[in-house]
Amino acid sequence: MKAMVMTGVGGVNKLEYRSVDNPVPKKDEALVKVLYCGINHLDLLIRLGKRSGPKQFPHILGSEIAGELSSGEIVAVYPWIFCGKCEQCKSGNEQMCNSGGTVGRNAWGGYAEYVAVPKRNLITISKQIAQKASAIILAGTTAHHLVRRGNIQDKATVLVTGATGGVGTLVIQLLKLKKCTVICATSHEKKISLLRKLGADRVVLVERMVEEVNYAIDLVGGDTWSKAVQTLGKNGTFTFCSTSKEEIGRLDIGNAFAKQLNILGSTGGNREDLQAVLQLVQKGVIKPVINAVFSLEDAKKAHERMEKQEVFGKMLLKV
Repeated sequence: MKAMVMTGVGGVNKLEYRSVDNPVPKKDEALVKVLYCGINHLDLLIRLGKRSGPKQFPHILGSEIAGELSSGEIVAVYPWIFCGKCEQCKSGNEQMCNSGGTVGRNAWGGYAEYVAVPKRNLITISKQIAQKASAIILAGTTAHHLVRRGNIQDKATVLVTGATGGVGTLVIQLLKLKKCTVICATSHEKKISLLRKLGADRVVLVERMVEEVNYAIDLVGGDTWSKAVQTLGKNGTFTFCSTSKEEIGRLDIGNAFAKQLNILGSTGGNREDLQAVLQLVQKGVIKPVINAVFSLEDAKKAHERMEKQEVFGKMLLKV
C-alpha cells in the first residue's frame, strides 16, 4: 500500500511517500480502508519530537480516521487504544487507559491506504458524513469532553483561547448550542473576522484579555494559559487541554485560593464523547470547519501550513 511514512524525528523532510506492506490485523482487530484522515496538531508535535511518539521507525501518523470495512460498512475509528479492563476504562475514561495509547502515535495511523485497529474502536457512520467525521474524530471528541468536564452552564459567558484550530472551532459551536456568550482570544488579527463569522460574540487579542468571566477554556498553554486563568471571577472554572506552547503556565496560588477557582485538565475524551459529537454532525447541528483537503502524497504541504499557523479549522487527507 501507499503511505506517508515518518522516518524519524525532525522537519517535514522526515515524511516520505512510499510503498509499505499492508497491515495484517490481529485476532481482535479489523482492517480499515482509509477514506479520509484528519491532520491534527498532535501529528506535528510528534514529528517534531515535542510529544512522545513511536519507539521505532518507520511510523505512520494520523489519529482521525474515517474508512470502510471489507463488508462495505463505513466507520469512524475512536483514536485512543484501550484495554477495557483497567480502573480508568471501567470508569468511562478509555482515553486514559493504564495500558493504552493512541492510533497514529503508539500504533500506525491513517496516513496510509489501510490501517489495522481494534474492533472495539469502530463506530458505524453514514457514508455521507465520512469526510466531516474525519475532521472531528479527535478534535471533536476533545472539544466535547472539554465543555462537559467544565460543566459549563447554559447562557454562561465563556472565554476561549486558541479557538481557530480544529478543537477550538468545535468548542465555539458546542457553546453556542448552549446559548453561551463566547469571547474568543487570538494572537492573529487576521482571524478576528473568521471567529466572528463562526459565532464568537466578541473577539479580543490575547494581550487584552481583561474581562472577568465565570468559565474559560484554554487550548494554547504557556503564557496564554497564565493570562486566561487571571480572567476568572469567584468560583470560576478553568478547563484546558493546552499543550502547544513550550513555556510553563504560571498560577498565582493566592489568587486561585481567594477566588476558589476550579482548575481542570482535560485529556481527550471517551467513546461517548465521540458518539455524541458524531450524532450532532449527522444532524447538521455541528459543522466542522474544513480548511483544505490534501491528497495523501501532499501531506508535507499540510504540515508546512500548520507550522506556519496559516490554518483556520481542519485540514484533511483524502486517501
